[in-house]
Amino acid sequence: MQKIYLLASFLTMSITILTGCAQLKPHKKPIEPLETFVPQNLGAEFQDVEYIPKIKSFVIILDASASMEDVYTGAVNKGHPKFAVAKDILTRMNTTLPEIDINSALVTFGHGFFKPLDKTFVVYELTKHSRGLLENALNGVTIPEGSSPAGNAIKDATNLLLTSGGQNAVILVSDGEQLIGSPLARAQDLKEIYGDKVCLYTIFVGNTAEGAKALRELAREVQCGFSVTADEIASSDDMADFVKKVFLTAIPKQVSDIDSDGDGVYDKDDECPDTPKGAIVDSRGCWVVKGITFDYKKWAIKEEFNSNLSNIVDILQKNPDMHIRIEGHTDNIGSMEYNIDLSQKRAQAVKNYLVGKGIQESRVSTVGFGYKKPIAPNDTEEGRSLNRRAEIVPIK
Repeated sequence: MQKIYLLASFLTMSITILTGCAQLKPHKKPIEPLETFVPQNLGAEFQDVEYIPKIKSFVIILDASASMEDVYTGAVNKGHPKFAVAKDILTRMNTTLPEIDINSALVTFGHGFFKPLDKTFVVYELTKHSRGLLENALNGVTIPEGSSPAGNAIKDATNLLLTSGGQNAVILVSDGEQLIGSPLARAQDLKEIYGDKVCLYTIFVGNTAEGAKALRELAREVQCGFSVTADEIASSDDMADFVKKVFLTAIPKQVSDIDSDGDGVYDKDDECPDTPKGAIVDSRGCWVVKGITFDYKKWAIKEEFNSNLSNIVDILQKNPDMHIRIEGHTDNIGSMEYNIDLSQKRAQAVKNYLVGKGIQESRVSTVGFGYKKPIAPNDTEEGRSLNRRAEIVPIK
């Protein structure tokens, strides 16, 4: 009975001590969300140049060892685990890289104390790259644990690239701490096998000078590529610069693909350059009173066409310093003298409408060309109806 009492007392004291320790244990301050990142858009439609891939394939090596669980003391996402910062940097790279025809693979190393020290994991082999592919793979990478066999991961990358031709890149993201697996020797192997067909880029996400030095030495060993820190490529502009250097070659846009005034008609076909933004143009790129046709020998604007003029009114209201010239045209029936007068009346009718909507009269001039500038043959009724038109020309 006494033994039972003593045992009960011991259990009660143990529970009390454990409960007290739990109560005294400080609560961790919640970690703030990762920083918001807005990638620079490198799509061709937003650039003065067109970007094409400079490499055929790339392999990412991500350090998932135990030291990557330590808090990052750098600038970008300070206070978060180094592993979270590393994945965020790769996400920034992934969202900045435009959708181009390129292959990618992902290798990690680390993965637990109860697994072999040289453990690496090929998350996915060389596959046509897409943002979704890498994003999903990064989200599925396990919690960092274990040692840092970076050399074995570089060997994995070397083997993966055997199926790729052309120029290639290996991107190693790590804190550079206690790297094993002879990473320098494996980098030499990479260089010997591929020569100048492969470059090694290292991204340092760490807190020690020794770790940064280790990654710089790896990049130098391959003699192509460079080493950067997470902080150096964290901003939108800096990440875009990194992506351009690693992945892209810039070539001038073909003249045939340039649309300087953004009206939807390429410059080589645009007979009316410098039309204002939002202007409705015809197939020649000329700002027209769209949808309005003048009856034979008439200049009155039919009420059904009033709404078509709202585009011009809207543009003039948004551009108060803009002046325009309205050019009237006709078909070729009748004398030139008669048609000059008729085309002038058509231009004046459009001006009167605009002035009536509040546009200052001094901003609008008119001219009549008669049938001097046809846009369609005058030998059919359809062609003649197209020539009975008005055009708008911005005046600088």
